[in-house]
Amino acid sequence: MKKIYLAGVLLLLALPCSLYAQTARDGVVAVVDEQPILQSELDKQVSLLKLQLNQSQNIMPEDSLNKLALERLIEVRLLMLQAKKESLDVTDAEVEEALNKSIGEMRSQFPSEEAFNAQLKAEGTDIAKLKSKHRADAKNQLLMQKLIDKNIRSRVAPPTEKEVLAFYASHKDSIPPEPEKAEVSWIVIVPKPGTAAKTAAINRYNQVMAKLKAKGDFAALAKKYSQDPGSAANGGDLGWFGRNQMVPEFEKACFEGKVGQVTETDTRYGRHIIKVLEKKGDQVRAAHILIQPVPTEADLAKARKLAAGLYRRVTTGKEDFGRVAKTYSDDPMSKENNGLLGLIPVEAFPDAIKTELASMQEGDISEAVETEQGLTILKLNKRVAAKEPTYENVKNDLVEYLKNKKMQESLEAYLKTLKTKYVIERK
Repeated sequence: MKKIYLAGVLLLLALPCSLYAQTARDGVVAVVDEQPILQSELDKQVSLLKLQLNQSQNIMPEDSLNKLALERLIEVRLLMLQAKKESLDVTDAEVEEALNKSIGEMRSQFPSEEAFNAQLKAEGTDIAKLKSKHRADAKNQLLMQKLIDKNIRSRVAPPTEKEVLAFYASHKDSIPPEPEKAEVSWIVIVPKPGTAAKTAAINRYNQVMAKLKAKGDFAALAKKYSQDPGSAANGGDLGWFGRNQMVPEFEKACFEGKVGQVTETDTRYGRHIIKVLEKKGDQVRAAHILIQPVPTEADLAKARKLAAGLYRRVTTGKEDFGRVAKTYSDDPMSKENNGLLGLIPVEAFPDAIKTELASMQEGDISEAVETEQGLTILKLNKRVAAKEPTYENVKNDLVEYLKNKKMQESLEAYLKTLKTKYVIERK
């Protein structure tokens, strides 16, 4: 389930929520020109960095992560102090425009306006509350952006043709070819668990709960019964995570539960039996046992029959593929766009779909292809062949890369200068 995020990222500097918020229990981890940085802010920044590193599959030791998080918070403080010193300001209209843009970007990630509003409701908020919560952060982001535009962006010249050519000449052997791409539409049919599958899941759940009530070991039961392949082998242990990293129902149960307590919640993934292992600031470590109904062979046969019928309708029946996708597809993101996925690298598809696409011509419609996600009827709209990384093919990408590289180097130099102008005390 998607979460609603509005906190922006400015180049490599993440702006924490409630920049100057403070609680009586907070400790001060640094002071920048008499402006304190609190432990709670550092905890939030560490959580954000962990999320970013997980997405990029990078690993960083905990002490290095804390140092990086603290430096980012210090740099945000420096930029805000300098913006104030230079009497920069933003108007209410500029803030409102930024908020509307962020909300529009979030809305675009949902298949429909109804789905977006349903998620807002699930999180106990609405557009007005979102704007109110993030208005101060949006203003601070704009102030920092104005400072950077004034002192850095305006002074960074775009790369010259000579610079781009030189970079290409020295890196061309390491520039990968542009991969083959395919513009695909699809109809996805996910087998639905029937009565037998649901009964089996209930029995599995009852077994686990009976063993837990009999003082059974949670980790051992997770290894035996959990249907989450990512955590079952570790006794259900999910490790440490912060807020906005899990689906809302699961997050709520973990953060509200007491350490050592076993609790339960339902999400779109199934029933979660949860044990809270540890808590530290805005971080929690939890383990879970996931119980979910698994479609039986009868359920699969029913899904295959539906997919075969839809295939006949869009081929021999000549029905419009997009209309059928919008009505029957179980992929919520593409069905609202008539099943269209857009232009995607062929390598990004599951193996079974890659194999099918290899034999298709533009305009072809495939019979249902079976993958772990379900049954997929494909329509190949367009194929774009792989391109060798000639200078002309990659020039625009190189110009953008070098422009961003210059900006980043200038920003780092600017921040280094600011660190000599203000008093910084690290605790």
